[in-house]
Amino acid sequence: MYGYEIVSCMEYTICHLTTGHSADDVRIFYKECLSLSVVNNYRVIICAPGTIPTGSNVIHYKISKPPSSRLIRFINSQLIFIKLIFKIRADVWHIHDPELLPVAVLLTYLKRRVIWDSHEDYYSQFQSKINYRRYIPIYIRPIVRRTVTFLLSQIDQKAFGIVGPSASIIEKYQNPNATLIGNGALLNDFSSCAPKFENNIVLFTGQLDSSHCYREIVDAIANIPKLKLVVATRIFNKKEIDYSSQILKHRFQYLGWLGRENLSGVISNSSIGLVTYSFNLNHQDNQPNKFYEFCAAGLPILATPTLFNNNLVENSNGGILSSGYDSKSIELALLKLISSESDWHNYSESGRDWAKKNGDWAVSESSLLKLYSKILQNY
Repeated sequence: MYGYEIVSCMEYTICHLTTGHSADDVRIFYKECLSLSVVNNYRVIICAPGTIPTGSNVIHYKISKPPSSRLIRFINSQLIFIKLIFKIRADVWHIHDPELLPVAVLLTYLKRRVIWDSHEDYYSQFQSKINYRRYIPIYIRPIVRRTVTFLLSQIDQKAFGIVGPSASIIEKYQNPNATLIGNGALLNDFSSCAPKFENNIVLFTGQLDSSHCYREIVDAIANIPKLKLVVATRIFNKKEIDYSSQILKHRFQYLGWLGRENLSGVISNSSIGLVTYSFNLNHQDNQPNKFYEFCAAGLPILATPTLFNNNLVENSNGGILSSGYDSKSIELALLKLISSESDWHNYSESGRDWAKKNGDWAVSESSLLKLYSKILQNY
């Protein structure tokens, strides 16, 4: 059934830990946890803030929403999860955030089976002195850099497995069980989507801040009267929503967080999907879920020219790149996308075809299940 041998009929408990993501995060819950939960002898737990949909086989240990202060969040994370690791008897601990590296390393010292999920290129982010994580005060950055690098080296040596969404991230690790687990789309979720050229709606699902070029998007759309901006995102930013309403007026709509069940309907009402990130080291190696999902839905994409976006657009032909990160570059790219209906349909069809061949979560699901089976086979 799964293309590999299930280790035994014994039940194994798998626990995913995260403070930086919501419990219903697409990669963590909808892909990894749900994929693992269908294996008969796997009992899957997720410890995370937020909620998960009812009716799944996943057990949710809800933790409090993390505080805004990153220092307090870091301290609280250690305390919360140190308590949990002595309360939950898990056979595999799957850990998702750099803030939880101390907990991950502690678990390896306690001889527990740990999988480190490197969502981003943390080696480059924390080692580089350029485009550094700006929330860390300058005077402690050298200490943070050395500490994180040490913890990453420890988890690389001692973890039972490392997973990451891109080959360039996986190549940073020497762990013998380093495995590429990409962010391909759950194709069935988007098979019924039917976006249309004439909708003239631009869909934005990122963060309402400079890291996602948000104001540049608003200013670009302001100069194209036929377009409307629809925002569907989890984090509410009143300042940016007020700015959008002031600039775009009736051509702006904020929907809040949609959930998976409503996303396909909003995509069907759209004509362009945005995959925009600023020029920042943290974003160069992103492998965004939404790129795969928009392609799977046949929604042409406008992307900013980060390294990974460049590769995705070139390989998929599912949309176009802006020439830069400023509002004028984004405006010109939007105008190009709405200038030809036949080109728009070509992007739509190419994106769907590429997603079926190269952007299907089922491929990564198979790799994930094989990794777990290998880790547990000598339990």
